Amino acid sequence: MGVLDPTSSLSSFPELKSFSLTHIVYDPTSPLSIPLTLLSLSPIFLFVSYLALLIFTRRFTTILLAAGQLGNEGLNLVLKRVWKAERPYVGYGEVGRGYGMPSSHAQAAGFLVAWGVGYVLSSTRRYGIGEGKVEGQLEVVRTWRTRIYVFGLMLWSVLVSYSRQVIVLYSLS
Repeated sequence: MGVLDPTSSLSSFPELKSFSLTHIVYDPTSPLSIPLTLLSLSPIFLFVSYLALLIFTRRFTTILLAAGQLGNEGLNLVLKRVWKAERPYVGYGEVGRGYGMPSSHAQAAGFLVAWGVGYVLSSTRRYGIGEGKVEGQLEVVRTWRTRIYVFGLMLWSVLVSYSRQVIVLYSLS
C-alpha cells in the first residue's frame, strides 16, 4: 500500500461511539412508520419548545414545567435502573445502550398530561369558570376550549405510547 492509502491512518483513531439521546428503528415500507416515528420523538421536541418559552416569556409556570419535566427524566433513569428491563430490538442492530423500560418518551408525554390537567384545574379556579364569575358565552368558550385542550393532550399521550409499542412490533416482525 502506498502513502495515499486512506485505510493506513485508521488505526490511529480511537474507537468511536454514537452519542444519541434516542434511537428509533422503523419500517420504511409502512406508510404509518414516519408519522409514528415523529409522534414517538415529539416529547423530545417539547424540550426545544420549553427553552423557547423560557427565553421569550420568562414565566414562572414555564420554569416549573421545564423543571418538572427534567425531574421526570431523572425519575425515569432511576426507574430504568431499578427494573433493568432489556431494550427491544435485541439482535436487530445498534439501538443504544441502557435499559428500555419505562419508555422515557411515553413517560414524558404522561407527565405533560398530568401537568396540563393540573394547570387547567388551577386556571379554572383563577378565572372563576363554573363559579358564576365569568358570564355567558365567554364561560362556554373557555369550558369547551379547556375540554378540547385536555382531550388533545390525552390523545397525544396515548398516541405517543402507542407509537413506542408499534415501533417495537415493526422491528420484531
